[in-house]
Amino acid sequence: MGPGLGREGYMQAYARLALSIAREQAMFVVLDADALYMIGKELSLVKGYRRAVLTPNVVEFKRLSESAGVSPDVPTKERAGEVSKLLGGVVVLEKGPTDLIASDTTGEAASLEASKLDEGDEERQRVREVVEVDVEGGLKRCGGQGDVLSGTVGAMLAWGKCYEDGSFGDGSIPASRLPLLAAVGGSMVTRTSSRMAFRLQGRGLVTQDMLPQLGKSFSELFGEDLWAGSKGRF
Repeated sequence: MGPGLGREGYMQAYARLALSIAREQAMFVVLDADALYMIGKELSLVKGYRRAVLTPNVVEFKRLSESAGVSPDVPTKERAGEVSKLLGGVVVLEKGPTDLIASDTTGEAASLEASKLDEGDEERQRVREVVEVDVEGGLKRCGGQGDVLSGTVGAMLAWGKCYEDGSFGDGSIPASRLPLLAAVGGSMVTRTSSRMAFRLQGRGLVTQDMLPQLGKSFSELFGEDLWAGSKGRF
């Protein structure tokens, strides 16, 4: 939710409604671009909703940090985790030369009982995890690459939902880790796609050049057998 949304009042109102419905139905969501502007104005829309992944760029992250009340004294590489903590454990994917992905459910804002993620001991759910993705990307970051990232994270969250519902896998991964894992995977695939596309197009690279590389990137990172899905398994 967010890319191409716009900031007109009626569009923002529809987006708030869509997000509220997603929360009611315990759906995974990715919030980017103008959706980040929206929640920056009304943090309660996402606070405590640990099925959300936020994907801010440098400017959006600065604005979000200020809205959340992050102290300027917090070290740069710890700010994503602090934003996550103040927002109740939502996953924050801070885009940059390396991508920082953070999830912190140790703060008071974390909604553990009503998270609809994991049952059991709340203390077991209180975790602080930060992953730095330094997979090589292309030498040109073009406008729209963030849209590819948010879409890739969204696709992985959709697979995560299938995993949570028992469509595949053994259920050994707790549902509470799925948003962070989807963010890490989406970051890796997007950065690899950018590198592959840059090798072909150089400085003429535009966002659509990345799209044919997504499948190849997935195969390079996770293996041909996983990219093929269930083909040949039955």
